[in-house]
Amino acid sequence: MELYSHDSAMIVIVLASMATYLMRVGGLMLAGCLPSGGRIGRVLNALPGTILISLAAPGFFNEGVIGFAGGIVTVAVAFKTKNVFLAMFMGMLVVALGRQAGF
Repeated sequence: MELYSHDSAMIVIVLASMATYLMRVGGLMLAGCLPSGGRIGRVLNALPGTILISLAAPGFFNEGVIGFAGGIVTVAVAFKTKNVFLAMFMGMLVVALGRQAGF
């Protein structure tokens, strides 16, 4: 007896896709109900940046000094240029050069 079949895998994939789609659509529908001004508006505007930092910060610190330097360069370039792609590229470049140099 096979534990997992092709059919059950497809059912799980379809259900997961539907759940993801419904959560995204639900979020878009609810977004119109949220206030755009005041304290809540400021929090919602700052949220994407805080989520990005919470995801990236452990990686910065896990890499040690060179990861921390890469993180600082990334943040500085992002603030200066407002170009996230360039900022990520520069941060990765700092980490890559640091690893090559043996830090």
